[in-house]
Amino acid sequence: MHDILSQEEIDLLIRAASEPDLGLEPEVQAEDPVYDFSRPNKFSKEHIRALQRIHEQFCRTYSGFMSAKLRHKVEVRVHSIEQILFGDFVRSLPNPSVLSIMRVPPLEGYVIMQLTPDIAFLLHDRLCGGDGIPMGRSRGLTDIEIAVLKRQVLNVFSSLLGDAWQEVAQLKFELDNIENNPQFLQVAAERDAVALVTMRFSLNETSDMISICLPHRTLEPIVKNLTQIRMFESLQKPDPRRVELLKEKVRSAIVPVEVELGRTTVTVRDLLGLAPGDVIPLGTKKTETLDIKIGSMTKFKGTPGRLGSRLGVVVTSVCEAEAEDNEGGLDDE
Repeated sequence: MHDILSQEEIDLLIRAASEPDLGLEPEVQAEDPVYDFSRPNKFSKEHIRALQRIHEQFCRTYSGFMSAKLRHKVEVRVHSIEQILFGDFVRSLPNPSVLSIMRVPPLEGYVIMQLTPDIAFLLHDRLCGGDGIPMGRSRGLTDIEIAVLKRQVLNVFSSLLGDAWQEVAQLKFELDNIENNPQFLQVAAERDAVALVTMRFSLNETSDMISICLPHRTLEPIVKNLTQIRMFESLQKPDPRRVELLKEKVRSAIVPVEVELGRTTVTVRDLLGLAPGDVIPLGTKKTETLDIKIGSMTKFKGTPGRLGSRLGVVVTSVCEAEAEDNEGGLDDE
């Protein structure tokens, strides 16, 4: 007797007939979510968060390293992380592309890093002494261009990527091959699930995307380690050898040291009229201490002196942080 209307449904029909402008309609319950077995979820939200944290750390390290190598600001940021099928990833790639296929021992399988030709030519031009201007047209890389990128960019990329994964597992990313045509990628089945990490690369006002394809089949032995709990536990127990290595690198870092003897202001006419033997008076008295700068910050005070035949400065005091802030505030005014 399912065709018999309830009293509530009868009242609703009467109201709809008598007052058609009300637009009364019975509430439709939302359908239960349907699980798509053709696209299984291999990576949970917790795994995605862990992957994002790993690659954000990698982006910070790689940005600093490439900025120093290219002597220009390079910015790399994680744009998105999503799970897709390997076949969809291959079909989304432009042809030609710069596809770096990397082994990940001790794991079985491969990881793919994709650069657009625009980024590849931009990096190659900058590494060879150019201004880093995009070509404006796409073509495959020559053997010489591949050799330069492999040695100066891709090997560094794989090494720093391995360092970023040390919190999860002792992985070593090794460059195995470089392909230009996406159709030649045979590292996974078309229906295999992969985690696609997309990063935005910026240099010289040029911005483009870098992609890292992580097949689930490759990461399956260590995917259980991709949890926030395991990663925070590893952070609480740093490796003493890595700590000492980091300290040693900091101690051996080269920093510029400058001593400011004084300041003065002259006109362009006086500057053009300077000749050997002219004296420029400075605003610092003979009895005043000099500013000793580390980079652009004044860290010490000192007095000039002589050691044998060489000029030098004797450190007399260490500048406090509050004093530096006050000095910075006066300069800004």
